[in-house]
Amino acid sequence: MDPVRSCIACRDHVALSDLRNAEILLHLVERDGQVIPDPQHRLGGRGAWLHPHCWEKAKTRRSFDRAFKSTKALSLEELEKFFNNLHEEHK
Repeated sequence: MDPVRSCIACRDHVALSDLRNAEILLHLVERDGQVIPDPQHRLGGRGAWLHPHCWEKAKTRRSFDRAFKSTKALSLEELEKFFNNLHEEHK
């Protein structure tokens, strides 16, 4: 059975084999209070997954704090930069 990942905002499930082929979910890691995008899936540590189109929903629902089991609000600055750059590339 193939491992399954789920988006922290919408909770939809994606099989890991589909993830590698389509790169539907973005891998995230928490480092020193920052949520960092890991599109290459290479960083270790506690991770979470997010559909790029669920970014706003995840911020509104505070999904990052829950996903990383953080008692403090996490900084989303690096992730925000990543999505802004992604948006600029697709204009």
